[in-house]
Amino acid sequence: MKNIQNALALILIILTFIPSFGQEISKLSTSDLPSLPAQKSDVESLGFAGMLGGAHNGVFIAAGGANFPNGLPWEGGAKVWSKDIYVFENDQWQLSETQLPIPLGYSASVSTDKGVLSIGGNNESLVSDRVLLLAYDASSKEINITEYPKLPEPLAFSSAVVNDDFVYVVGGKNATQSTNSFFRLNLKDPKSWEKLTDFPGPPRALHCTATQETQTNRKLFVIGGRNEESGQKSETLTTYLSYDFKNKTWQDEGVLEIDGKPRVLMGAMAETMGSMHIMVYGGSDEVLFDALEHIGLQMRTVQNDSIKSLLVERRDEILNNHPGFSKDILAYNSITKQWFVYDTLPTKLPVTALSFKNKDDFYIVSGEVSPGIRTPKVQSFKIADAAHPFGVINYSVLALYLLVSVLIGIYFARKQKSTADYFTGGGRIPWWASGLSVFGTLLSAITFMAIPAKAFITDWSFFFLNITAILITPVIAFIFIPFFNKLKIKTAYEYLEDRFNYTARAFGSLSFILFQLGRIGIVLLLPSLAISIVTGIPVETSILIMGVLCIFYTTFGGIEAVIWTDVMQVIVLLGGSILAVVWIMLHTEASFGEMITYASERDKFNITNMELNFTESTFWVVFIGGLASAMVTQGTDQTIVQRFLTSTSVKDSQKTLYTNAVLTFPATIIFFGLGTLLFIFYTEMPSELSPAISNNDSIFPWYIVRELPIGVSGLLVAGIFSAAMSSISSSLNSVSTAYCNDFHAHFKPQVADVKLLRIARLVTMITGVLGVLLALWMASSNIKSLWDQFYRFLGLFTGGLGGMFLLGMLTKKANAKGTLLGLLISAIFIWYISVFTDISFLMYSFFGVASCFIFGYIFSLLFPSKEKV
Repeated sequence: MKNIQNALALILIILTFIPSFGQEISKLSTSDLPSLPAQKSDVESLGFAGMLGGAHNGVFIAAGGANFPNGLPWEGGAKVWSKDIYVFENDQWQLSETQLPIPLGYSASVSTDKGVLSIGGNNESLVSDRVLLLAYDASSKEINITEYPKLPEPLAFSSAVVNDDFVYVVGGKNATQSTNSFFRLNLKDPKSWEKLTDFPGPPRALHCTATQETQTNRKLFVIGGRNEESGQKSETLTTYLSYDFKNKTWQDEGVLEIDGKPRVLMGAMAETMGSMHIMVYGGSDEVLFDALEHIGLQMRTVQNDSIKSLLVERRDEILNNHPGFSKDILAYNSITKQWFVYDTLPTKLPVTALSFKNKDDFYIVSGEVSPGIRTPKVQSFKIADAAHPFGVINYSVLALYLLVSVLIGIYFARKQKSTADYFTGGGRIPWWASGLSVFGTLLSAITFMAIPAKAFITDWSFFFLNITAILITPVIAFIFIPFFNKLKIKTAYEYLEDRFNYTARAFGSLSFILFQLGRIGIVLLLPSLAISIVTGIPVETSILIMGVLCIFYTTFGGIEAVIWTDVMQVIVLLGGSILAVVWIMLHTEASFGEMITYASERDKFNITNMELNFTESTFWVVFIGGLASAMVTQGTDQTIVQRFLTSTSVKDSQKTLYTNAVLTFPATIIFFGLGTLLFIFYTEMPSELSPAISNNDSIFPWYIVRELPIGVSGLLVAGIFSAAMSSISSSLNSVSTAYCNDFHAHFKPQVADVKLLRIARLVTMITGVLGVLLALWMASSNIKSLWDQFYRFLGLFTGGLGGMFLLGMLTKKANAKGTLLGLLISAIFIWYISVFTDISFLMYSFFGVASCFIFGYIFSLLFPSKEKV
C-alpha cells in the first residue's frame, strides 16, 4: 500500500503543474528583419518592387526588381531594373558578387531543394522567357546561377507553386496582354515545360496562388489579379479559380466576398496555412487604380493643353496623397469555402513584393508601398492562433477526472490475488460492464476525434466502416465465442496451439504484442498532438500524464480497473458528444431543416459510392474491407477477446458483444453528425476556426475548448485523455496476458501463480514504459507517418491471423503446415498489393483473411497431416 501512496503522491504533483501550461498565444506575431541595404553607400536605401528570390540552404536570396532612383515617375524619374543579388545570412544582408545575367524583375519565384527558381520576368526592353536557378553554395558563400529550360512564351507578373516535384506557372502578361497560360516543369527531369489546359475565364496577371487540401483532392488556387491589354482599360478581377492536381480539371470557385462585398486583390501575396486554409496578405483594390488608369488613357487622346493640365494635376494629387494599399490579412477555408478577414495590421502592406515561406514564418521583402514608392523593409509573419488558456476550472476538472481513474485502480488493487483476478477479473465483472469496455476500447481517442474530422472534411462515406462492426456480430457470437468458451482459454492464441501447433500460437501472440506496442505509442502521441494545439499543454507533458497514470492503475488494478475506467470513459464521451450536438444546434443560426438542406446540397451526407473502384473509399471497399477488419479485431485481437473471457458463460459473452453492437449504431450517427454540424457551424462563423490548425483531428477538440461552457470543456478534454488511456490500458493488460500465458507459462509451466502475477505486473509496467518512450521519440523526431508504415507492414499479418482462425474453426482438413504456409503467402500477397498497386488500405484485411484461408486450405490438401506437427 505504501508504494501505491507514493505513486499517488507523484501523480498529484504532476497534476499540480498542469495549469502552468496553455497560455494564450497572440493571433499574429510579426517581426522586422534588417532592411535591404542601399545600392551605394552614400544614398538612402529605396527598396525594390518585383524582386525575385526565396530560401535555400539556410539563407534568404533577394534579387533584381525595379525602382525609381532618379525621382518619382510622375516627376520624370525613369524606372530602373536591377541585376544585384542580396543574401541574408547571420542576421544581415550582404550584396553578392554574383549578378543576374540581365536586369530583371516581376518574375515568378519558387523555392526548391536545388535552389530558387526565377521564372520569366521583364525589364525596360523585354519580357523574358528565361528560367534561372539561383543556388547558394555554403562553402564558397556565393550564388551559382543555372539556366533551366525556357518558358514556351515570355511572361511577367505570373505566379508559380511547387507540388509533387512539379513547378506550375499560372497566367502572367506578355509584351501586349495578360494570358490564360498554364505550364508545368518536372523538377526531377527538367527537360522542357509542358503546356497544360489554359485556365478558364478572363486572362490574369498580378494574381497570387497557393495550394491546399480540399474535400476531394489537393488543389491549386488562383486568386484575384487583373486582365490587362496595352492601350485598353484593365479589368480588375474579383473571382478565384481552382485546379485539381489529380483530375487535372479547372473550376471557377466564384467571387471572393468578404461580408457579402466582392474584393479586388492585385499584387497580393499568399501562403498555404495549416491543413485547410490559405492566407492572403495585402493587395491593391480597384478604386484609385481605376482613377489613375482612366486619367492615363484620357491623357493619350486629349489635345487641349488646359484639359491635359487639369488631368496631370488630378493625377499628381492622387499619387502624392496615395494612402497605400490594404492592411488586411485574409483567410480562406478550402473545406467550408468561406473567406474572412483574419487580421488588420496597423500599417499598410506592400504589393508586388518578394514573398516566401520558410518553416513556419512567411516573409515579405521590400515591395511597393504606394505608386512609384518602394520600401527596403523586410518583415516576417507567423500565424499562431492555436493555443488558448484552458482555465483553472477546466484544469481542476481534468485533474479530478484523472484522479478518479487512479482511485479506481487503487480500489481494485486489493482484489488482485491471482492471475485469474488480474487477467479475467475472477468472474466478478458483469456482462454489461464488459460490453461497455469493448465499446470503449474500440472507441479510442483517435476515433473520437477522427470521425467528426472525417465528416467535417469529406462526408459520411466511412459510415459503413462502423456498421460492419455490427454486421459481423453474429459471426463472432456464434463461431468465435463458443470456441473460446468451450476451450476455457486465457488468450485467443491459445486456440491456435490447440488446433494447429505452438508455432502458430507463438506467431499469433508475438504479432499481437508487437502491434500493441506500436499502438500504445501512437494512441499516446496523436491525442497529445491535438490537445497541445487547442490547450497549449506540451505534447510530451500529455504523453507523460497519460502514460504514467495508465501504467499505474493498470499495473495494480488489473482487468477490473481497466474495464471500470472504460465504463466511466464511455459515459463521459457519449454524454459529452450529445451535449456538443445540442450546443452546436442551439448556437447556429440555421434551423435543423435548413442545416439538413445545406449539408445535403454539398453532399455531406454521401454514404454510398457504388462505383466498382477498389482504390477509393467506395461502398464496396468500406463494406468488404470493414467486415474483414471487424472480424479480425473482434475475433482475434486479445484486447477484445479478453473481455469475452471475463464472462463465465457463452450467453454472457454474447451479451457483452451485443452491448457493443447496440451502442455502435447511435454512437456512429452522433460522431458523423458532429462532423457535419461542425461544418455548418464553421461555415457560418469561419473566423472561429484557427488557420493555424495543422492537424484535422484537432477540429472537435478546438470546438470543445473554444465554444463549450467552462467545466464541460474540461470534462470532455479529460474524456479524450481517458479514451486514450482506456485503449492503452487495454493494450497493457492484454500484452501482459499474452506474454504470461503464451510464452512464460509455456516454457515454465510449474511457475507459482503468485509469482506469475508479479511477472504480469512487471510486464505491464515494462510495456507501458516502452510505449511511452516510443511516443516521446516519435514526438521529438517529428515522425507523423511512422504509424502508417507500421500499420501497413503489421497489417500483412493481422489479416492473415484472421484467416488462420477461420481455417481452424470452419474446416477439418486444415493443418499446421498448410496454414503457416498460407500465412506466409498471404503476407507476401498483401505486401505486393500495398507496394505495387493503388488498392485502398481498407482492403488489406479482406485480402489477408481471404488469401490465408484459400492458400492455407490448398496447402493443407497438398501436405496432409494426420496429427498436429
